[in-house]
Amino acid sequence: MSFCFIRTYENHNCLQIEFKYTKNHIEIDLLSIRDLKESLETTFKRIALNLRKRFENLSIDETDINLLDKENQIVSLETKNIDAWKESYTFRIKDQEFKVVLNLPSVKKLNLTKVLIAGMPAFVKCEFEGDELTQKIIEDKSIFKWYLSNTVYDPVDLIEQESDKKPKKLSINMDTITWSLIDQGVSKQMIYLNESCENRLIKVECYPKDGQREGIAVETVSVSPVLKQIDKDKLPMTQRHMQTKNLLDSNSIRVVTYNVLANCYSDTSLAKTDLYPYCPLEYLDFKYRKILLINEIKHYNADIIFLQECETEFLEGDLRIAMPDYTSKSKVKGERTKEGEAILFRSDRFKFIESFDIGLSQELQINPIFSRLWENISKDPEKKKFIADRGTILQVAQIESLENPGHHLLLANTHLFFHPEADFIRLLQSIVAIKYIEELKLKIQRKNPDIKKLGVLFAGDFNSDPPSQAFQYIFSKQIPISLMKNEDKDFISECDGHLAHSLDLGVYADFPFTNCIGTFEGILDYVFFENDFFELTKVVPLPSIEKVKENTALPSVYVPSDHLALVFEFLIK
Repeated sequence: MSFCFIRTYENHNCLQIEFKYTKNHIEIDLLSIRDLKESLETTFKRIALNLRKRFENLSIDETDINLLDKENQIVSLETKNIDAWKESYTFRIKDQEFKVVLNLPSVKKLNLTKVLIAGMPAFVKCEFEGDELTQKIIEDKSIFKWYLSNTVYDPVDLIEQESDKKPKKLSINMDTITWSLIDQGVSKQMIYLNESCENRLIKVECYPKDGQREGIAVETVSVSPVLKQIDKDKLPMTQRHMQTKNLLDSNSIRVVTYNVLANCYSDTSLAKTDLYPYCPLEYLDFKYRKILLINEIKHYNADIIFLQECETEFLEGDLRIAMPDYTSKSKVKGERTKEGEAILFRSDRFKFIESFDIGLSQELQINPIFSRLWENISKDPEKKKFIADRGTILQVAQIESLENPGHHLLLANTHLFFHPEADFIRLLQSIVAIKYIEELKLKIQRKNPDIKKLGVLFAGDFNSDPPSQAFQYIFSKQIPISLMKNEDKDFISECDGHLAHSLDLGVYADFPFTNCIGTFEGILDYVFFENDFFELTKVVPLPSIEKVKENTALPSVYVPSDHLALVFEFLIK
């Protein structure tokens, strides 16, 4: 018996009917999209019409078409599609019968990493048919098989250049390639490619399953051979990974903060010609950089990760596959940009409680705490508009320890305004962020008396060095009036006292720099920690200045961002 494949799309109120009909040894695929609330009679009329169009001289109408249940009884023509089609029912057209298969596990998209590098992770992004829950079930049950071509190909420069946006394709007859199985497993969407993979192609097969049934396998082949392995001694993160080999125990946490340099910024003419002219385009390309980013972030074995300039596609499509043991939360800055902040934490150590994300400009305008401050700023229309137009956000996530129930963390993540002359703007953003965190912590504690501890970690790219107004405010708890320009002091007039904060935050900033480009180097990134709850026990050293500048500045062939990741370990008090 042949099959009739039915797929329901309840979000679109329709279903898809697909089968192969044969007449005079001619087999034709027929596919029909029908409304879920439409009757079988109407659906059968449309199918009969389609058959007459496809087959000349075919005498058929809706009376020649039936749907039979498991007891071989005809389903009433008045039955609506949503209620009619069931697994293992029989769909009959004249003397041809088709077994109904309902929502068979099916692969919608299967894409292999465009750039493959020996010694680095390779992964496939797989999208399955069905709602979110169904897709998750199939993803967790499906089998992935990884193959390596037996033929070795000449090395090819396959990184796309600015003038060539279309993927380059090999002029190879795929039917002539023979393959060797190198790895397989349930939900195995990522593997590490060893040195033997160099200059060979990679093929991945996905066998979609939902626990009871297996769908039709789908395969994808790499668009280019695997690139030569990078000398790991030249990778600055190699030495750092030596200090983060093991996961920490329940009394400690390892924390990472990292501005990963979003693709929407690096893939611009400004980035290529002005900001990073020293970085060859093939290494500035995000398809290359993201492989190094994933390899680096994954091997820090962190408990909590703060990312800035993180695009949704990178987080959901790449990191989620590479780091399935983490729960991730993200906040995009808005419609004007594709990037934002992301927080990841180990799912076996923490559970997510709630998000409290805000736009800093919006909070400044609506929170009564800042009413006098905003009133002062509003006296200068130009300044008011400039501040109101900033899209800077504060991402805040509350999580609870699974090992110590009742012990909560408040994780705050931000990326302050970048302009070198905007120290006062960053001070304002820091004031709003800190006062919001301070107020939020008190609200959570009042609302949840069962919480035993609630410690704050505030991380990000602050675009501020230690002597800056923003840094000094966060660290000293007071507005640093002495550091401000005279014209900016008027905005703080008569409101600086109640804008002081009570959070006792420690920070480590003894680095030569955390950001290094051709025209600038400085300390911009921090993890502020609440001294009452955390004790800093280890700082994973940054690469030496000489190591970083071997390739002029960042990013480079060996470092995938213009910032360096900061890695700290804390004892939880």
